[in-house]
Amino acid sequence: MDLHQIQITYLPDQDRLLLKLSFAEKDKPARQEIDLLFTRSTTMKFWPGLLEAMGKQVKMSKPSAAHASSELVQMEHEASVAEMKDSGHFNAPLEDDVESWPLGKEAMLPENIQFHVHAKLPFRMEFTVAGGKNFEIAMGKRLLHGFCKLFQDAVEKADWGFTLEMMGNAPEAPPAGMLN
Repeated sequence: MDLHQIQITYLPDQDRLLLKLSFAEKDKPARQEIDLLFTRSTTMKFWPGLLEAMGKQVKMSKPSAAHASSELVQMEHEASVAEMKDSGHFNAPLEDDVESWPLGKEAMLPENIQFHVHAKLPFRMEFTVAGGKNFEIAMGKRLLHGFCKLFQDAVEKADWGFTLEMMGNAPEAPPAGMLN
């Protein structure tokens, strides 16, 4: 099955993000869906790991530009997001023709998330949920950056008091000795 659609929404009543991953087989209308819940804490742990893995993949794919991996990730992000916005991908509603939920209909909290990166291969994330069940998704650069943008927008709507910045946009740390 291939990843078909992604939706990330903020659930104010639970103060969590709901990540819906929709999967489909070619030429078949029925979909499978896996739903995950992200708390503030899970999101704050997930995001730095995601960025680190993205930077690592750039370094592996372009060793001669390893010194500029943060800037390359930022440029890829901006280009991918612009392309997805122009093509209307962010405006497509989540299709509701779900046939099955392979890990159950109830949204689950991820217990562990591992990133698998290799030069010239799609970026892979492996999620482990309750009961030791796990699944993996693979994303090309464009889809991965769209996924990042959805996460950034959802955290902004959640108003959790922090933002998810890409590598090149991270705010500078305060000078040593300053208290916040």
